[in-house]
Amino acid sequence: MSENVLFYAQIAFWVLLFLIVHCYLLFPMTLPFVSEIFKRKKKPVDGASELPTVSILISAYNEEAVIERKIRNILEIDYPKEKLEVLIGDDGSADKTAEIVARYADQGITLVKAPKNAGKAAMLNRLQKIAKNDILLFCDANTMFFPNVVRKLVDPFKDKKIGCACGHLILSDKSGSVLGKGESSYWDLESEIKKFEGVLDRLIGGNGALYAIRKELYTELPVKKSVMDDFFVTTKILQKGYFCTFVDSAIGTEQTSKESSGEYRRKVRIGRANFNYLFSYLPLLNPFRPLLAYLFFSHKIVRWFSPHIIILLYVANALLLTKGLFYQVSFGCMTLALLVAVTRILPSAYYFLLMNLAMLKGFFLAFKRERSGGWAREARSDE
Repeated sequence: MSENVLFYAQIAFWVLLFLIVHCYLLFPMTLPFVSEIFKRKKKPVDGASELPTVSILISAYNEEAVIERKIRNILEIDYPKEKLEVLIGDDGSADKTAEIVARYADQGITLVKAPKNAGKAAMLNRLQKIAKNDILLFCDANTMFFPNVVRKLVDPFKDKKIGCACGHLILSDKSGSVLGKGESSYWDLESEIKKFEGVLDRLIGGNGALYAIRKELYTELPVKKSVMDDFFVTTKILQKGYFCTFVDSAIGTEQTSKESSGEYRRKVRIGRANFNYLFSYLPLLNPFRPLLAYLFFSHKIVRWFSPHIIILLYVANALLLTKGLFYQVSFGCMTLALLVAVTRILPSAYYFLLMNLAMLKGFFLAFKRERSGGWAREARSDE
């Protein structure tokens, strides 16, 4: 093999290795220090200011297993009823979701029924247009709130520059599946990252299970291809020059997917949706907003392209086996890690492998024509 090929393989190896180490080790480890150094200075606000009006928006499809529990959960929220609007959109469910929601019409729950299944994005666009209140609070049908969650989530909006506030979702796993355990562990780490990004008021993407925005900052969701509605809406708020924060005390709970295959399919859809609109997110890499660019690159871009980076790193390492003991050891370590993941000896390693495979599959699916609308609901571990 020519020396030129080996030279470029070495450069590629070290660059790719740095990106992976940075994404999964250096970035989360240094983020607490970065958040302390660069945390946003906030002007003091009047703690006794009037509570804003809030519209809770839920897009539901075939949720008869959880929708009544969700409605009762909402009715227990500690927030003035005259300032709270609840809109539940039934997107052409084939079960009794709409029938259950309609029973609570006299308790302030409004059913918005779509004539046919058009997808979550289309329903959220519709609900947003109907909503009357200042703050839009988005959540999922299977996300259960602590009673004070609305009060906690709207508090940051006293600051006029805050456009979005994301709550703290706690995932629990009753399925006992390897991916369920892995997802729960992964989400704990993700919540820590969100917490420190929230200190900076530059949260890179909300969580559709529990987040709120100013109504006037809503950007209509595209419906021709699948989209991660929470990520799309919150990044557009950042692009408009507003801040997104994280409220650790605004707590919601949710179950992981019931089966490993369901969690994998969900991750494929997320990957595809992220790559569908990748170019619309690239303004976040604006060098004139270096902190935001750093967070977006480290937290999202590198992670989305992790499968590509890992494959190329493995290939580069294979080309360098003749260059010395270090490359032989590193190749052996990567091969061993792959075997540990495949054999499921470590659930976290298996989760990491399958989620990267899901991301890679989503990347390639983004190049294919996609039927707009529709849902692909996964059963949860508490059903």
